Amino acid sequence: MYLTTEAPDELLCDGTIPGAFTGDGCILEAVEEVPAGPWLAVVVDSIDAARLTSWEMPAYLRACARVEAWAAALKTGAVAEMAGRSDLLGPDKEIAQALREPVGAAQARVHFSRRLLRLLPQTWRLFRHGELTEKQAMAVAKGALGCDDPETLAKVEERVFGRLGARSKTPEELRREARQALNRLDPEGAQQRSRAARDQADVVLHADEDGMADVGVHAPVEQAALIKCAADAYAATAKNAGDQRRIGVLRVEGLARIAGAFLDGDLLAGSRPRSGGLPVEVGVVVGLRTALGLADVPGEVPGLGIVPREVVAELIAREQAKLRLMVIDEQSGRLLYRAESSYRPKPAQIAHVRAAYVYSTGPGSQVLAGRTDTGHIPAWPEGPTQIGHLVPKDRTWHEAVTKGEVKVSIDDSGTVFWTTVSGQTRTVTPYDYRLEDPGDPAPPSPSAAPQPPPF
Repeated sequence: MYLTTEAPDELLCDGTIPGAFTGDGCILEAVEEVPAGPWLAVVVDSIDAARLTSWEMPAYLRACARVEAWAAALKTGAVAEMAGRSDLLGPDKEIAQALREPVGAAQARVHFSRRLLRLLPQTWRLFRHGELTEKQAMAVAKGALGCDDPETLAKVEERVFGRLGARSKTPEELRREARQALNRLDPEGAQQRSRAARDQADVVLHADEDGMADVGVHAPVEQAALIKCAADAYAATAKNAGDQRRIGVLRVEGLARIAGAFLDGDLLAGSRPRSGGLPVEVGVVVGLRTALGLADVPGEVPGLGIVPREVVAELIAREQAKLRLMVIDEQSGRLLYRAESSYRPKPAQIAHVRAAYVYSTGPGSQVLAGRTDTGHIPAWPEGPTQIGHLVPKDRTWHEAVTKGEVKVSIDDSGTVFWTTVSGQTRTVTPYDYRLEDPGDPAPPSPSAAPQPPPF
């Protein structure tokens, strides 16, 4: 197969090659100021990085980044085009499926792609030519949020890119400079944006590795300062009392104790808050063999991370945590439960469904099941109100089903199938609760593989 593409004149120039450079390195240096395109991808693919000198490697890496940016710009343009197609129901769902990302990320991608193409022409041109990475371009777009006036935004771009070395700055630096320029050009708008931003306050959780997680607090600055001061004061008090643990560990413990007191009904509410008719709880799962001392396997907060066995024992001893028996399928790790029938799910059913999936069953969703609707598959009354036909759906995906943007079905194993109008299908399976390695399972036969229903 042959690929033909227009190459810039710089690739054809002859000249003396310095001793510290190879021919490939000189080509990369010569074309750094030329807009990226398919020709650059061909050049990069033809170069063996192992043959480049150490002086040439930075130019090679920059060339790779420019190819990546050029391809990302094509993708951004396609996202904006697809989002505007009138023949698509729920284009954000289609984009999320195609790019294998959560629908919230796809919606943000649609929003920023439209702003780049419509309101930030200089940023878009630099991005399209590979002179800005995708992260840099999106950072400028984020910094310019809240303003739709083309003239003001043109001045913002002029100030940001008019500075020496602007294109080599990090995405965060560009975002900050764009925001600073916008605030100075439109001080009244800055105050209005600040008022509106206060309504977007939120707390989010992101699971990390090794049984750790990050809690992000996006709050008005005075509330954020209050939270930080409380954590610092708790840690300082514990340190003064002789606690030898790291200061960061103590800060986290202080916030966790305040949150735990609220959930126990000892703080503010006067009674324990409830969800789905049941008290709000954080469950730690531990295998029966481990609980009996026959195996040394860590516990787990389902879907979030592991908890060392000794920590589980400490929680039971210190907080008298309730113990519940959970029965799972040894072959799949799926939670088992006897079904009940009624129109509205009972609290026990809601609790079971949330425990069975841990997260929303929406493709790529990171919304924990405790913050979702409990929906029927198929819709009631065809879908009975019983385990096996109930799943947690976050509001975005629940509404997508209601609007006909996607079809959803479930099989006997609890696997949920989501199919878009264009025929893209994603599957979501129940949470696997097995804490010990089950070994290599036998591969399923082709005839036994689950199949999604027709749209």
